[in-house]
Amino acid sequence: MPTYDLTCKDCGEHSEKFMMRLIREEDKVCSSCGSTNVSQGLGGGYLSGGTVTSEIESGCGGGGFS
Repeated sequence: MPTYDLTCKDCGEHSEKFMMRLIREEDKVCSSCGSTNVSQGLGGGYLSGGTVTSEIESGCGGGGFS
């Protein structure tokens, strides 16, 4: 499940949303003040089995690419 980092341009609140689909404009609402003046940053990972996991694995040769 992808995560989305959202920051409210009005009150400065930072939050993450976990969604089963791509985020839409109507999903970009501040959880603190209700503003729709929200910017979307890069997500930090995805939810898998109840834990947040990084999308990029570190190490040489990761992912079967060389």
